[in-house]
Amino acid sequence: MPIFKKTAKKDNAPDAAAKPIKKSVKAAKVAETVAPAKATRAARSLSVLTARTIVGPVASEKSAQLAAKNVYAFYVAVDANRITVKQAIRELYNVTPVKVNIMNIRGTARRFGRFNGRTNNLKKALVTLPTGSHLDIFETV
Repeated sequence: MPIFKKTAKKDNAPDAAAKPIKKSVKAAKVAETVAPAKATRAARSLSVLTARTIVGPVASEKSAQLAAKNVYAFYVAVDANRITVKQAIRELYNVTPVKVNIMNIRGTARRFGRFNGRTNNLKKALVTLPTGSHLDIFETV
């Protein structure tokens, strides 16, 4: 006789899942705008290289101004190089970059009360796309 055997209890009470759930209007609008983006990402499977290389877009005023010039900024993995970033952008957004510039950002020293600490090192990539190409990064952020 197993010690941890779980038996299902039979309830005569109505199932809680059968009750309709009310959603707020704001939550419904957010679900409508987010659902198509998630569906397109889920439909295609990304390689491990792409998933590990691109950490996320840089959301700042300067990167928004660069996006107007067809240059997009991304945080990338610390061990990434130009070739892997170019392959990842090609796979993720279906556009081949013209140029990829990479910069290292050293972590800064911080104090937490009486303790000294340091923030993580980062790597940022500036990806130049061909004219006529456009990425919808800031519309979804």
